[in-house]
Amino acid sequence: MTIFVALVLIVLPMQDLVRGFMPDWVSLVLIYWAMAMPGRMGIPIGWFAGLLVDILTMGIPGAHALSKAVIVYATASLATRVRAFPLWQQSVVVMLLVGLEVLLLSLTGLLVGEKVAGLHLWTAVVVGGLVWPAVYHVLRRLRLSTTMGGN
Repeated sequence: MTIFVALVLIVLPMQDLVRGFMPDWVSLVLIYWAMAMPGRMGIPIGWFAGLLVDILTMGIPGAHALSKAVIVYATASLATRVRAFPLWQQSVVVMLLVGLEVLLLSLTGLLVGEKVAGLHLWTAVVVGGLVWPAVYHVLRRLRLSTTMGGN
């Protein structure tokens, strides 16, 4: 359900200036779940979520699918260590993961002859790291309330 909400957030109409500062909500949600439950958040879920992003944004077919699968794999691989970090250090790791995704998307775009992504994608990386504590707290509260039977 949280991935669906994140997908809705990326297709909401907004001004280009505001959109340039919006973090990749889908990536943040995938990172949270891959960190919180690495055994249940697998690469196929990341790939499928990325494919939906490709369809919704009319991007290069498979570009987001590949990049989201890679960040889910990387996050799940690091999950045990990163969960022990304080939130500010987790934010740095999240910025690195989302930065890796932007790099993969830019390289994919170059391979197919698309214009190289602008500075707005890199500002979204920083914003993603800055909003990580809020995303973490909201999704953690949701996860704990769901696993504890709504208490």
